[in-house]
Amino acid sequence: MNRSNINSKKSIIQNIKNFKIYLNERFPLGKNSFFVLIFTLSGYIYAGLLYNSKIIKSILSKEVNRVPLLWGKEIDKIPIIWYKLFPLFIIIFMIFFQLRITDEFKDYEEDLKYRPYRPVQRGIISLKALGKIGIATIIIQIILAHVINSKLIYFMLLVWIYMFLMTKEFFIKNWLTERILIYALSHVVIMIFITLVILKGTGYILESHFLESLYLSLERYEKNIFIGLIPLFALNYLNGIVLEIGRKTRRANEEEYGVQTYSKLWGRKKAVFILCILYAIEYILVLLGLSNMYKEFFMTGTLILTITLVISIYFMIKFLKKDLTGKIPENISGIWILISSMNMGLIQYAVFYILSLLKS
Repeated sequence: MNRSNINSKKSIIQNIKNFKIYLNERFPLGKNSFFVLIFTLSGYIYAGLLYNSKIIKSILSKEVNRVPLLWGKEIDKIPIIWYKLFPLFIIIFMIFFQLRITDEFKDYEEDLKYRPYRPVQRGIISLKALGKIGIATIIIQIILAHVINSKLIYFMLLVWIYMFLMTKEFFIKNWLTERILIYALSHVVIMIFITLVILKGTGYILESHFLESLYLSLERYEKNIFIGLIPLFALNYLNGIVLEIGRKTRRANEEEYGVQTYSKLWGRKKAVFILCILYAIEYILVLLGLSNMYKEFFMTGTLILTITLVISIYFMIKFLKKDLTGKIPENISGIWILISSMNMGLIQYAVFYILSLLKS
């Protein structure tokens, strides 16, 4: 092996090591994989339950003679079609990774000035390399979309267009950066588009399953569940705001020069108060979502979420009174986001599914 090949191999190995360093610091795979999995599954299960409770039963009730043959006791079960669900998970995971990459481009100058310790700023990895990786993920997403349904690409395109506008600060950077709340509210809109990708992906997956079983298209019934989907869209949007405020609410000695936070802008008490109000609004949204489903799901969700809400508010008050670390609002907000998302049917579905297996 000549010297150039050896140097080339060493360079590839070093680049991989540098990329791992970048991921560990800016996009930890374990934590983000778990978050995206819950986020994707919650949307999938919620949409599936809506199809069952609002559409399939009504369809089958008009075709009584076909019910026992086609469904029997399987009516409340949601088909978990892994070879299509896994690609959907990867597509959503890569969207969140792309958001991280675009943030590196968008915030490069500011990070260079105020956060020189970050991997891009200290030369661990270049923007050019991240750009190439981002393009590679788009190609992978397009390939995976064809596994589900090629029409999904149109909805992914909406995400990419909005992501581009975010990177350009909607071409009003100076105006936006002076208004941190409007900045956050406008950027979090992308959560609605990501949720749309999950729901459309779910629709295509379920439609392909039902077409095989019932020879019946569900597209004409999509309008029937639009109202039921509003709580999910609203929850995911507000969860983006909760995450943003939670990670930017800190103790006084944790504030960084040049870094705008909500604890600086509003004061810690007001930031915590707004977080608690958002928890309460999301609590109502989850219950509204569950009201579209089954009584058992509603009762279970209410119990779990009520306990979570009380504990969350307790720790937020403790954060204020005892002047605790800013990790408290960040971690509590993260836990709240996970539990609220999972209570849109995922936890209940898993519990009742396990119970049904134990009884059989």
